[in-house]
Amino acid sequence: MKLLLPLLFLSLTCLGQGAEKNQKKGPLAGEKAVYSLRWSFVSVGDVEISIDENSDVGGLWTATLEAKANAFMRTVYDFHTIIRTQFTEGVPRSEGYIRDERGEETVHGTFFDWSTETVRYSKNGDVREVLALQPGTQDPLSVVFAFRSGAVPLRKGTHPVWVSDGKVIDLIEFKVDGPETVRTPAGKFQAFHITADFKGVRAIFARPEGALIEVWISADDRMIPVQLKSKASMGSFRSILEEYSAPEE
Repeated sequence: MKLLLPLLFLSLTCLGQGAEKNQKKGPLAGEKAVYSLRWSFVSVGDVEISIDENSDVGGLWTATLEAKANAFMRTVYDFHTIIRTQFTEGVPRSEGYIRDERGEETVHGTFFDWSTETVRYSKNGDVREVLALQPGTQDPLSVVFAFRSGAVPLRKGTHPVWVSDGKVIDLIEFKVDGPETVRTPAGKFQAFHITADFKGVRAIFARPEGALIEVWISADDRMIPVQLKSKASMGSFRSILEEYSAPEE
């Protein structure tokens, strides 16, 4: 059984003080969100998502998603996946994407070269043929932050976005509905409901062909995903917000 786990890839009027003091919209450098990860109805681990500014390159941010199996799941399948995406503030496009599957000792790289408008994929250092980039292309994780920053509109309707994992580039249609009420261990939220079929693009976790990925993003200034759901190769995954923290501005 192969699991590649979610992301994403959370905001919180219910956590009060942090959200009230942060006036800037969208993601914040220094924020961190923790999710429970469930496979069908079984708890299998947790997911942590954090954002940091790159101290070496001004204006470049790194978002990291780390998924780990819990003690129960390690007896069945011991997964540990770390995904990193880089983008400039405002998330106009992706600058790079790495998926490190530590349990399988496999590193997938997606390298965006905007000077030549190409993207290339590598697996454990083996570089594949380059693809032509389209304007504003995102990777499977940065597209979540594109919604949060406003680079892609977080409003009702269908919004097409080019997305690439390096092996494939597809124009993905993201359908936004809501807001609707979502209850999580962190509290109750009004959230926009986003659904998409990633077509041939490998999303954050493995899924059957044609299976929709669903993300709920809070309808407030933080615009953070509070829940993610999708069918997997076997069963289905759900990530649910447990806690969130952000620096004071």
